[in-house]
Amino acid sequence: MGKRDRELLAGLAKVNTEIGEVTLKLLTLQPSDEHYAAGLRRLGRDLVKIGAALARRAHELDGQEPPAETLGIGASPAPPT
Repeated sequence: MGKRDRELLAGLAKVNTEIGEVTLKLLTLQPSDEHYAAGLRRLGRDLVKIGAALARRAHELDGQEPPAETLGIGASPAPPT
Protein backbone atom coordinates (compact mmCIF):
# COMPACT_ATOMS: atom_id res chain seq x y z
CA MET A 1 0.00 0.00 0.00
CA GLY A 2 1.43 3.31 -1.06
CA LYS A 3 1.32 6.75 0.49
CA ARG A 4 -1.68 7.74 -1.62
CA ASP A 5 -3.73 4.78 -0.41
CA ARG A 6 -2.77 5.42 3.21
CA GLU A 7 -3.91 9.03 2.82
CA LEU A 8 -7.18 7.85 1.25
CA LEU A 9 -7.85 5.51 4.15
CA ALA A 10 -6.87 8.20 6.66
CA GLY A 11 -9.42 10.44 4.96
CA LEU A 12 -12.03 7.71 5.35
CA ALA A 13 -11.20 7.40 9.05
CA LYS A 14 -11.59 11.17 9.45
CA VAL A 15 -14.97 11.15 7.68
CA ASN A 16 -16.04 8.24 9.87
CA THR A 17 -15.23 10.22 13.01
CA GLU A 18 -16.97 13.32 11.68
CA ILE A 19 -20.07 11.28 10.78
CA GLY A 20 -20.35 10.16 14.39
CA GLU A 21 -19.92 13.69 15.71
CA VAL A 22 -22.41 15.28 13.31
CA THR A 23 -24.92 12.47 13.83
CA LEU A 24 -24.84 12.94 17.60
CA LYS A 25 -25.36 16.67 17.16
CA LEU A 26 -28.32 16.03 14.87
CA LEU A 27 -29.83 13.65 17.38
CA THR A 28 -29.47 15.96 20.36
CA LEU A 29 -29.31 19.52 19.05
CA GLN A 30 -32.04 20.36 16.58
CA PRO A 31 -32.68 24.05 17.22
CA SER A 32 -34.01 24.73 13.73
CA ASP A 33 -34.60 23.14 10.36
CA GLU A 34 -31.74 25.28 9.03
CA HIS A 35 -29.20 23.70 11.40
CA TYR A 36 -30.59 20.24 10.78
CA ALA A 37 -30.43 20.72 6.99
CA ALA A 38 -26.84 21.97 7.25
CA GLY A 39 -25.84 18.86 9.21
CA LEU A 40 -27.52 16.56 6.70
CA ARG A 41 -25.87 18.43 3.84
CA ARG A 42 -22.44 18.09 5.48
CA LEU A 43 -22.91 14.37 6.00
CA GLY A 44 -24.07 13.87 2.43
CA ARG A 45 -21.24 15.91 0.96
CA ASP A 46 -18.57 14.13 3.02
CA LEU A 47 -19.96 10.68 2.16
CA VAL A 48 -20.17 11.45 -1.57
CA LYS A 49 -16.64 12.88 -1.65
CA ILE A 50 -15.01 9.93 0.12
CA GLY A 51 -17.17 7.47 -1.82
CA ALA A 52 -16.10 9.01 -5.11
CA ALA A 53 -12.43 8.93 -4.08
CA LEU A 54 -12.68 5.26 -3.07
CA ALA A 55 -14.49 4.34 -6.30
CA ARG A 56 -11.92 6.22 -8.43
CA ARG A 57 -9.04 4.42 -6.71
CA ALA A 58 -10.72 1.03 -7.15
CA HIS A 59 -11.14 1.72 -10.87
CA GLU A 60 -7.47 2.74 -11.12
CA LEU A 61 -6.39 -0.50 -9.46
CA ASP A 62 -8.59 -2.45 -11.89
CA GLY A 63 -7.10 -0.53 -14.81
CA GLN A 64 -10.49 0.93 -15.72
CA GLU A 65 -11.61 4.43 -16.53
CA PRO A 66 -13.59 5.96 -13.66
CA PRO A 67 -17.31 6.29 -14.44
CA ALA A 68 -18.88 9.73 -14.73
CA GLU A 69 -22.15 8.88 -12.99
CA THR A 70 -24.77 11.40 -11.96
CA LEU A 71 -24.20 11.14 -8.20
CA GLY A 72 -20.54 11.97 -8.51
CA ILE A 73 -19.17 8.47 -8.00
CA GLY A 74 -16.02 8.48 -10.06
CA ALA A 75 -16.15 12.23 -10.59
CA SER A 76 -15.87 15.28 -8.38
CA PRO A 77 -19.22 15.98 -6.75
CA ALA A 78 -21.06 19.16 -7.67
CA PRO A 79 -21.12 21.87 -5.01
CA PRO A 80 -24.39 22.16 -3.09
CA THR A 81 -26.91 24.65 -4.42
